[in-house]
Formats: sequence, C-alpha cells, structure tokens
Amino acid sequence: MGSPKSSISMSLLFFSSLLVLSLAFDASIITYAKKWEQRTNDEVMAMFESWLVEYGKSYNALGEKERRFEIFKDNLRFVDKHNADVNRSYKVGLNQFSDLTLEEYSSIYLGTKFDMRMTNVSDRYEPRVGDQLPHSVDWRKKGAVLGCQESG
Repeated sequence: MGSPKSSISMSLLFFSSLLVLSLAFDASIITYAKKWEQRTNDEVMAMFESWLVEYGKSYNALGEKERRFEIFKDNLRFVDKHNADVNRSYKVGLNQFSDLTLEEYSSIYLGTKFDMRMTNVSDRYEPRVGDQLPHSVDWRKKGAVLGCQESG
C-alpha cells in the first residue's frame, strides 16, 4: 500500500478536481439565469477569464484584452437580453466567437459581400450582331481537348 501522505494527497486532488468541475458546471447554468443588471463588473470579468481559459484565448497587443473584454460584455448583454425574452423560441449563449464584434465575425468567417453594382461587366464574350453561332461544338475535333481516356 502507498504511504498515508500519498493517499491523502490523492484524495485531496480528487476532491478538489471534483469541486472545480462541479463549480464550472454550475457556473454555466447560473450565469445565464441572471439578468445583465444583476451582474457586477467583477462577475463579468470572472466569466471572461473563465471563457478565455475554456477557449484558449490570449491577447498580446497592449490594450487588446481590455478591448476584447468590452466586446465580450456587449455580447453577454445581447445573450441575456435575448434569453430574457419569453417570446423567443430558442436560447443563445457564449461561444468561441464571443470576443468578436458582428463586423469582425462577418469579415473573417462570412467573407466579403459582393456588390454587383460595383463590378464592370465585360462584353468580351457577348455575341456581336450578325454572328452566326453553331448549335454545338466538338472541341475534340478542334484539338482543344482529348477524348475520354478511361471512363469505365
């Protein structure tokens, strides 16, 4: 058998791990149940710090963490407001994007919006008046492509 010290250490480690896990689980339930106005800035900061750990986030630029915290607070306020509305058929929550503004998320993950009015449409391939176009073209005969090599 092991020494009494190692047995006590293992028990202490086990129970402290269990406590941390249960608090983390309870925190996720309790924090969404509260309304925004009921949270102190310290509570929101603790949520932010926990969120940073959960999603492995860190910020290197000077002042970036403070800026991301403000964005996080705005997003948390949105979550609370949405979830407090009894007419909503679904709930929202925090995720790995909770430190991004809507504009940042859109530009990173949704791509650029394409505005057709800003494009110059080329008429390079438009048929000219009077052109007689064939109904079909066999590009193999023109030497543009090869026939099928192995299609079965």
